[in-house]
Amino acid sequence: MKKHLFILCMISFIAQSCCEKPIFIGHRGSLLGVENTEEAFINGAKHFGYQGLECDVKTTKDGQCVCWHDDHLQRAGIEEVLIPDITLDSLLTLPLTQTRKDVTYSAHICTVDRYLEICKEYQVFPVVELKWATGINNNDMSLFPSLYALIEKHGLVEEAVILTSMRKSLEYIRTNYPQLQCQYLRQTVKDEDVQWCHDWKTNISIQHANINPELVNTCNELGVEVAAWTVNNDSTYQRLVDCGCAFITTDYLEIP
Repeated sequence: MKKHLFILCMISFIAQSCCEKPIFIGHRGSLLGVENTEEAFINGAKHFGYQGLECDVKTTKDGQCVCWHDDHLQRAGIEEVLIPDITLDSLLTLPLTQTRKDVTYSAHICTVDRYLEICKEYQVFPVVELKWATGINNNDMSLFPSLYALIEKHGLVEEAVILTSMRKSLEYIRTNYPQLQCQYLRQTVKDEDVQWCHDWKTNISIQHANINPELVNTCNELGVEVAAWTVNNDSTYQRLVDCGCAFITTDYLEIP
């Protein structure tokens, strides 16, 4: 009887520990591929097994949403091209090249539509980071309905997380699309940031070096979950687990 009780206790302990492990999110997909492109997204889901995939969003001259971090394409070896000044059709013809960890990858720009299709296919949740772009910024959210339509098209409304450092954009989303989950992106955090997240029912994503147990406890007490970015070594990961972070964004960490 005691042996059975011990086994049950161990099963309960293991189950509880598993539940407390952070959820892994592939940063711009993963390290394997040009960042924010199809190969990186698929490898984040298929090779690493991440539960979520993060992308950055910019908008083209003709108002289409694509996955890229900057207005320019310099990190992919292309000079003097700005995404806001080029149409999607022209952008799709440009070859992207990027060397990461001594491996050179080639790709083409990935549309948000394709990114969401990958998320659906591999059953991972999308983390859509809004960068300052035409129609998606603190002063103008006129293109967000078309982005939402893509999320809805792929049946990911309940799974999708919208991430951004732009407060007014998040307030717009929470007001008009309350079914979407949101995260407030911060480098460092003040008390007012945590209170704002509580008031607007928004979680928070913080640069990992600025996270400590007291901050996580304060957030959790107000019903705010904490995500850490961008974590790429095991010791930092373990520290953040001990702090109680709910999400870990990484380029290439293996899930323990």
